[in-house]
Amino acid sequence: MEYPLGLLVDDPAFSFLVLWLCLPVGLLLVLLIVWLRFLLSLDLQVAGYRSHAIVLTP
Repeated sequence: MEYPLGLLVDDPAFSFLVLWLCLPVGLLLVLLIVWLRFLLSLDLQVAGYRSHAIVLTP
């Protein structure tokens, strides 16, 4: 039997999909962005320290 798609995705199923699929994916995306910004700020700090390092050459 073929079922129309509109009957499969009713209001309770739609809220279930949003809550259990979109919300975790959105939270993971936010955490990934925060983590990458943190790593970039660490890299910039290390690069700043390297540029001010005293290099002694004979």
